[in-house]
Amino acid sequence: MDKLYWIVCEEGDKILYEGRYQARTRGAALKFLKEQVGRTCLRGVVFTITEIPVPLIREIVAEILAGGDLPATEPTPPPAATDDTATPEPAPKPARKSKPKPAQASSDGKPGNPGFGDDLWQQVRTHWEECRNYRKAAEAFGLSHHTVKTRARREGWNK
Repeated sequence: MDKLYWIVCEEGDKILYEGRYQARTRGAALKFLKEQVGRTCLRGVVFTITEIPVPLIREIVAEILAGGDLPATEPTPPPAATDDTATPEPAPKPARKSKPKPAQASSDGKPGNPGFGDDLWQQVRTHWEECRNYRKAAEAFGLSHHTVKTRARREGWNK
């Protein structure tokens, strides 16, 4: 489904493009903007591509056609504090999805990124001290050689 985007592009005080564009994705709207401005790169310009929700447009058009007033777009001001020393409470932050802890192993049996001093990392270090090769040590335990190299650098295995 196509979405309606409002696009504004400025360079300094000069408006290079301002208008609407209907596209399937924001990337398509960005490509359209580049074509309109005649650039392959938008470095050095300030632009915004904002999606205008179609249901909101339909609601506004229906209100206009019905002869009613437009829906309120300004937020209501917060209630005034009765105490001079009172400060308004900050808005609560939205809950984030919790990521699995690094010490947990994934369900496919592949070790995650266990914490410092874990048995797996002790075995990896022992294997690395025998072969002195990050790639071989990583392959033996199913890890990325970059992970092993980073761990070795952080823990000072070469010392």
